[in-house]
Amino acid sequence: MRKATTVLVGLAGVVTLSASWATGLTPKHAAVTGVHVASSAKAGTPVAAAPPRPSGGSQASGAPSKAAPPAPRSGTVDGAVVDTQYGSVQVRVSFTGPKITNVHALKLTDSSGTSVSISAGAAPILRQEALAAQSSQIDVVSGATYTSEAYQQSLQAAIDAAHLG
Repeated sequence: MRKATTVLVGLAGVVTLSASWATGLTPKHAAVTGVHVASSAKAGTPVAAAPPRPSGGSQASGAPSKAAPPAPRSGTVDGAVVDTQYGSVQVRVSFTGPKITNVHALKLTDSSGTSVSISAGAAPILRQEALAAQSSQIDVVSGATYTSEAYQQSLQAAIDAAHLG
């Protein structure tokens, strides 16, 4: 069963949102995208619910279900910088629709030559695992536990920011 979410926006937001949907465009203003954002209305400000979008299904209660907002068509998102005792790790995720198309390590542990060597060996393995799994649920590379765990955390942050999960 899917949980229906109602997003409230100001009247101007509904007009912008409706115009964007009518033309097939995704609004750029975060308050009217309908993704994890709802504006707070001040007393006396008219508020309207976002127009329902057809989903082709219904809930068991008989109430129509609302379709989840579509994932962005494509883009690139940087994950969080995750600090370890051997240095920081950060990844960049590229995606098309809901599919992760590339993962690039922006920062890898670098506190010593050994740390750089370990991270350099682990990075291609972690990238391949992430692309195959299409998630951050990947195996830790033996001998590179800190790098692997930080990579997973940064990857998950990027996935969350891109609304891919």
